[in-house]
Amino acid sequence: MQSEVCTSLPAANEVKHDSKGTNISLEVTNETSENEKLGNLSEQVTDSGSDEKCRISNKMTVKEDKENIYEVCKSKDSSNAETLAGECQLAALSPRPLCLSPPPLNLSGHQEDTVPRPWMNDVRFPGKPSVLKLQNPETCEIFKKEKNIGMFQKPLGLMIPHRYCKFHFNTFRGCERSPCKFAHVPEQGDEKVCMDVFKKYISINELCLLQRAVNIFMEYYRKFPPGIHFDLQVLNELLLSLLKYCLLKEVFQVVNLTIMIKMLPALKILLKIFEHVATMKLRNAVPPLIDIFCKLVEAGMMLDPEHFNYIVKLLCQLQASKQEIAAILEIKTRLQVGQFTKNWKHDLDSALNEVENCKEKGDWTKLGNLYINVKMACEKFADFQIFCACIAETLTKDYKEENPAVPFCEFAETVNEDPQNSEVDKTLLGRIGISAIYFYHKLLQWSKGRKVLDKLYELKIHFTSLKGLTGPAKLAPRCQIVNVAAEIFLKSGSLDGAIWVLRESEWIISTPLWPCDRLDVLNRHNLLCTIAHEILPKSLYRQTFEVLQNLPGFQNSQETVEVSQHSLLFNKLLDACIESNSLGMSSSVAEFMVSRKIPIDFSFLRRLITSLGRSCLWLKARTHYKSALSLGCYPPLEGNLYRKLLLVPCYLSEIEMLLAIEIFLVSNASSIQSPGNSTQVLQIVLKRCEENKSRSEDDYQAAVERLILAARISDPKLFIKHVTVNVNKEQVYSLEHCSALKWLKENMKWAGKVWLFSNH
Repeated sequence: MQSEVCTSLPAANEVKHDSKGTNISLEVTNETSENEKLGNLSEQVTDSGSDEKCRISNKMTVKEDKENIYEVCKSKDSSNAETLAGECQLAALSPRPLCLSPPPLNLSGHQEDTVPRPWMNDVRFPGKPSVLKLQNPETCEIFKKEKNIGMFQKPLGLMIPHRYCKFHFNTFRGCERSPCKFAHVPEQGDEKVCMDVFKKYISINELCLLQRAVNIFMEYYRKFPPGIHFDLQVLNELLLSLLKYCLLKEVFQVVNLTIMIKMLPALKILLKIFEHVATMKLRNAVPPLIDIFCKLVEAGMMLDPEHFNYIVKLLCQLQASKQEIAAILEIKTRLQVGQFTKNWKHDLDSALNEVENCKEKGDWTKLGNLYINVKMACEKFADFQIFCACIAETLTKDYKEENPAVPFCEFAETVNEDPQNSEVDKTLLGRIGISAIYFYHKLLQWSKGRKVLDKLYELKIHFTSLKGLTGPAKLAPRCQIVNVAAEIFLKSGSLDGAIWVLRESEWIISTPLWPCDRLDVLNRHNLLCTIAHEILPKSLYRQTFEVLQNLPGFQNSQETVEVSQHSLLFNKLLDACIESNSLGMSSSVAEFMVSRKIPIDFSFLRRLITSLGRSCLWLKARTHYKSALSLGCYPPLEGNLYRKLLLVPCYLSEIEMLLAIEIFLVSNASSIQSPGNSTQVLQIVLKRCEENKSRSEDDYQAAVERLILAARISDPKLFIKHVTVNVNKEQVYSLEHCSALKWLKENMKWAGKVWLFSNH
């Protein structure tokens, strides 16, 4: 009360001075001729006019009481007045709207029979203005009192329970009864009434109502804790409204109380307070403001480094002391190095509770920020792993199928944005992600599991060498984790993703370092076969071959698998490669099958040899022909070697016939090249096969043409001459000695290495 008296005294003196020797004129409207209609007109004025109305009304109230105020302050000596001013320092940090001097009023004329209605200063209504002259000062006082009654007792439109004072809550002027039998502060359980009152007062934005809102807030929350109706948005708007009226003392009171009840205002409100103090150059407000700042940080308000830098910048504008700026920087340092906790056990429990709060609100970004803060504060990595396991469980709890969001993705993105993100964080994110993958795999939610895998790929987290943090994923072997991830990709329609996971794991199945059970091996076999069946029709032969090469049994694994069961898939791949003329891939597949003793379809192998020869890929054709001989694809040559007779089956292609002739020449090279054996005859018999007796004569004649072609495509050419037909009706040909000698002379160097030094 003393503060209000002191701050109101200059305005009171000014009003008293103006009332002594000045005629005051008051302009009002003449919109209607009847005084009873003035009240309705006053409701149609603009918002800016309403503000002026409140100011003039308050000034007149000051004028009514100016004499009593003047006497009170006059009785105080000068030293006492300074003491009062010191106590009210925060309240008087900046001028208040109510202390503005009112403009001169000319009151001329006296109307005794008319009851004055609410009016506004310097607001002109449409129509011809008129001047109402009040020469008698007593008449002016009556006019002001009637005006205040009309304005300040007008209801605000709040629905207030009957047990509360309607004058106090629902009018500008408030209750003047002392004592009042109705409550002026809501009772416990009526927090919603408080919030409704605050919202109304904030929307009206009048100084007297905002001050009353502060009183109600302080009185209620000093007695009762905040409940379910507490609205942080209303608190923030109240603080902003108080700042607009420069009510810094009230702002500090409200913020201090919110810290006690653990309902902190928004960070932007704190920054607004610092901005206001810096703009108004309120140097004396710096110490209490820094004290509030420290309390807010200790209560849990989180600030980024840029926020600290901005606050320090504002304090430098205020020319704050080095000690005050150092206090801000010290808090910044403590937060960065994670030394803001004294009892980590207590903080771990608090962090775990906060994780539960994040889950209830579905705020996964906040959970990511909590992870970063706890990481900075944690002193023992084992404790931090416990915290991460709690996060992993939280991200997979209370699953709702209709919710398309994947909590892990938002959480991982927030953690990854931390500038201090390290490989340890990537490892923990990978382990949390594996737990999430297993969770969605169990529920057959392939699309959500795919989103987790895509996020791990995006963040470059090599999860295939990690284990989960919770549940089955914590004990799963590496083979099983890769199987689960590949199956999720496969079920979600991404063959490339499935193959990527397998490659990333280096196709590992079971090793001494990463052992797995037989069920995991069987699952891997089925998974790879499924992938091969799906990609082979897409002509992805190289990828198919890569998948088949890594089937169980082809690696150095502890599990022994019968490789013959894979014959069907490999032969199918070989057939597709030959059909598409992918000779390089066909050759690789055939070589792999022969080396791993996978049964190969002879018809496919013969087609491959023929295709290679026709494409002039003789080196590979000869290699596969030797393999075919060793596998029994062709009749044995032991009886024909080193003899002067070559039996050629009629079903062979021209390429196969030529390769058989090459072996025949090399085998008889010594006798052909002997000087005295120039007259020796080398014969070739085109054999009819027992299983091909049903073939027509045309087929046999075609074989004759192929034999002649085989001699022609030889380099150098070989010449054969028809000799006779044997008893089996088989054509017999003789190989000209000169052409055979020439062929050996040009090709014996390589032909000897190819055909003589190998096992047929």
